[in-house]
Amino acid sequence: MLKIAILLASLALSFALGFAVCGMKSSPPLSFHDIIINDPVELSRLITPKDKRVKALAEELKTPENAYRYVQEHIIDDAAVPALPAGEILTAGKGSCLGKAILLCALYRAIGLPASSVRVVAGEVDIPGRIVDHAWLEIEYKGRCIQQDASNVLGAFSFDQFNKTAYTEVFIRDEEFVFNDKQFAIISHLNKIKGMGHPAIR
Repeated sequence: MLKIAILLASLALSFALGFAVCGMKSSPPLSFHDIIINDPVELSRLITPKDKRVKALAEELKTPENAYRYVQEHIIDDAAVPALPAGEILTAGKGSCLGKAILLCALYRAIGLPASSVRVVAGEVDIPGRIVDHAWLEIEYKGRCIQQDASNVLGAFSFDQFNKTAYTEVFIRDEEFVFNDKQFAIISHLNKIKGMGHPAIR
């Protein structure tokens, strides 16, 4: 009987101590030292259509078709380059798929496409043996919805090769978020289930 009383007392004490510890102010969360964190607002700030370098090139290129070819052919694919403002990517002459998408989006905006018609999309792509992060563009242009990838990572594609969602249907495992210089949005899978498509960016 004494053993049972001691056991019950021990359990009660353990519970009380555990409750007290849980009620204490917790220490700050650990930071992820091995992860590059891009704040959503900061991503939108990387698309800089008013940058002098971007504006000058947009005036020279004049059309979205020319801008697409320029980024595809003149900006070297380099996955090691971090996400930078569009003007910096242009000066460096190289960028990751995200960097090239940022620059192309900025050029489209500088050429005159409205924010509601162009956005960078980020997600995951299946490459044999692994899954990697990837970025591409969606634009509404001349009455058509076009998906574009100027990075050459998955192949060299033409300006209007992928209508509607053809690109994501062929290559993309998962879409995660979209942004431009005006807004950032998480892609709603509920909207996809309801057939509403991607969240609108205005």
